[in-house]
Amino acid sequence: MRYLFIAFCACLYLLFLVACTPDDPQPKPVLVSATQLADYSNAVLRQLTTTNDSLEYTPADYRLTIYRLVYQTTLEDGSAVDASGIVFVPSQPTPPQKPYPILSYQHPTAFSNTEAPSGANYGQPGFSYSLYFATHGYIVVAPDYIGYGVADKFSHRYEHRQTLAQATVDMLLAANAFLAQKGISYTPQTFMVGYSEGGYATLSAQKLIEEKYSSAIPLAGTSCGAGPYDMSGFFEYITHNRTIGRVANYIYTWQVLSYNRTYGLNKPLTYYFKSPYAEQITESLNNAWTTETSFDALCTDAFKADLRNPTSAFAQALADDDLTNWTAQTPTRLIHSREDDIIPFLTTEHTAAALKQRGSKNVNLVTLPTGYHVVAEVSSIRRSLEWFQQLRQ
Repeated sequence: MRYLFIAFCACLYLLFLVACTPDDPQPKPVLVSATQLADYSNAVLRQLTTTNDSLEYTPADYRLTIYRLVYQTTLEDGSAVDASGIVFVPSQPTPPQKPYPILSYQHPTAFSNTEAPSGANYGQPGFSYSLYFATHGYIVVAPDYIGYGVADKFSHRYEHRQTLAQATVDMLLAANAFLAQKGISYTPQTFMVGYSEGGYATLSAQKLIEEKYSSAIPLAGTSCGAGPYDMSGFFEYITHNRTIGRVANYIYTWQVLSYNRTYGLNKPLTYYFKSPYAEQITESLNNAWTTETSFDALCTDAFKADLRNPTSAFAQALADDDLTNWTAQTPTRLIHSREDDIIPFLTTEHTAAALKQRGSKNVNLVTLPTGYHVVAEVSSIRRSLEWFQQLRQ
């Protein structure tokens, strides 16, 4: 009886611990450093022009201060690394300064470090999507991702859900800590937006926030443009249908090699690609730019067969990066053009249907009737801002 009593007390203690443990504990962001890069007066902002007439650029009476943050995030194995990103802080000339909501902008595929947020030369003011959002009254947070900025000594985990999501979330947490240190107030609304890889990073981060960080990061709306969210369906399409263009071949090949490395698959390139493409890509990934051949013609029959085998290592990697198997709580828009020549429209169509089937009540598919992948980015950004402005009210 004595041992039963001790066991009973132990069970009560464990139940007490579980009951007292918050489901969403406040995370501890690690902000390593913050450096002011630029301060743009309103006169400077008014001199900037957008390269596309469909983007209404109205800096009003804002000025902008731009900071570079260095913070800690983690790789896929859990090891801590320093990463970086940019924060745009708008302000108005007359006090008191009103608080603005936070907007996290995830950049699309960057082919070099100079295309990531930290790679820009902020000493030379120029128009960017981050600046566009900021001059509409948002504190814009823009992560570089692993592989860029101060984390450029690591390879970029291209289209890898976990590291993209964690780097984005940790950047947001570091930005919140930085704003608190500077005494900059902000409204309890966080918006997220991205296009292409940025769209995939945005939905990945939304899933992670809803699962683990909902108290620290109160999401008000998420807009994702043209990302390969249905990763298994995406690869099924590009390896069994005709694709067009050298850019497509490059990014599809990049993702294959990224998954081969990130997931420790360690397959030779001859497993994925036929000769002479395997030899060319072994010499340099840049050789993937040199062929107009449809991507499905580059791939071996063995690789194609394994993609349809759910027990194969690559199919399991795709399943790990798939974003169709959860229930989204945040108001979410998935924007995609039917004419997309890089990321097929059906990936977004499948994702929207799957999320709704799982009970996601606030997910909406926004279909753009025309526009190739690069061209449609402008429409996606403009529609995202218009929607966010409605949600702010």
